[in-house]
Amino acid sequence: MIVSFSFPRFLLTSLLSALAGVAVAGSDVPPSAPLPADGPCVAPPARAALTLAQVRLDAVRCNRDIIAARRNEEASQADIQIASQRPNPVLSLGVANINPHQGFNSGGPRSKTVDSTLRVDQVIETANKGNLRVESARASSRAAGEMLEAVITQQSSAVDQAFFAALVSQERVAVLNETLALYGRTQQANEVRLKAGDVSRADVTKLQLDVLRAQSDLRAATAGYASDKAALAQAVGVPGTLADNRLVADWPELGVPVPEPDADTVQRRPDVAAAEARLAAAASARDLARAGRVPDVTVGAQAEHYPVSDANQTGSGNSFGVFVSIPLFVRHSFGGEARRAEVDYYAALDDRNRVLLEAQNELERSRSQLEAARLSLKQMVESVVPAAESVAGSAEFAYSRGASGVLDLLDARRALRQTRLDAVAARGEYAKSLSAYRAALQSSPNAQARTDVPRP
Repeated sequence: MIVSFSFPRFLLTSLLSALAGVAVAGSDVPPSAPLPADGPCVAPPARAALTLAQVRLDAVRCNRDIIAARRNEEASQADIQIASQRPNPVLSLGVANINPHQGFNSGGPRSKTVDSTLRVDQVIETANKGNLRVESARASSRAAGEMLEAVITQQSSAVDQAFFAALVSQERVAVLNETLALYGRTQQANEVRLKAGDVSRADVTKLQLDVLRAQSDLRAATAGYASDKAALAQAVGVPGTLADNRLVADWPELGVPVPEPDADTVQRRPDVAAAEARLAAAASARDLARAGRVPDVTVGAQAEHYPVSDANQTGSGNSFGVFVSIPLFVRHSFGGEARRAEVDYYAALDDRNRVLLEAQNELERSRSQLEAARLSLKQMVESVVPAAESVAGSAEFAYSRGASGVLDLLDARRALRQTRLDAVAARGEYAKSLSAYRAALQSSPNAQARTDVPRP
């Protein structure tokens, strides 16, 4: 059985036009232009030399943590669009007073004796909830943007550390290869001297044992070099292990000028700025939760068509109605949500204080480590390495003239090898400390704009 009903044409047209107007006014904001796609994260060409600047650029594009933070920042922009959307109206259609025993009357759809209703309801937000929701989303988006800058700074510093660790391993391999080459030349000379009776078989055997030790050290250093390059590839975010690539020795100069921190350095750091932005977002969320304790109002407009017929003398014809609905906060008034937002605000405040304290400690610690590493490298370059090279050169000359024994030569060579390895380690420690100190001094791009805005 099909039930038909109708409304006066002018009424139906008016209601549908009003509904269409509300829909247009509350329609979604057109999506912004698509962001440029990320470039492909591929391994560098085989046998290509990698510089520190190149791996930094690749890390900003390919590092997984940076990509995740960038996606989170993009999602927060969409959250602003979601928060700016106002509640949609609700259209209701229905029929009532259907009495099949009395029939539906003859005639067209307008004559059927059923009570048909068309109704439109619209929620009206109170307590400035719409604007508070948008402000909360914008604060969260600012926090996501600051967090992106903090992640970029953190991961760039981690890439620097991985690059210099791999560069130290590369230099260790080079030093051990030079040592083995020196041993090879000495062995050839000793074979000639052994035949001439200038050296004993025991001295030649001692040299061979030292060669075996150096070869073992070289194998261990080579394995460490491969592991460090794989760790660098993972930090950058490119596939592969960089096994076929060589690193360019981008060592920082010993006397490179380093900026001194000022009173606002810590406040400008990206991690502190992100903590401040999270605190502001928590404050906005708290205001929104407090506004939730004020009930919203729903208003509705209704048009009703209930025709009079021989079978139905109680019909009302065409009638209209207006409604207002207000929820009764009898069982609760969203006090739990407000309390949770209050706790989240103080948790964000505690987190801001923690990040601020850690930033201050990190700045002082990195500054002390940089100064210690600088003095160690300076002493190694200016005093220790020249002294070891002088001693080794004298031992080589004395041994070649038969003025000293093989044990003196081996001791001098071992000392020189270890000194060179220590110098490489000291240079790597200085480079890492300088990178960490510069990261500790890093300022958020929005720091100046934020300090120019007066605080409430």
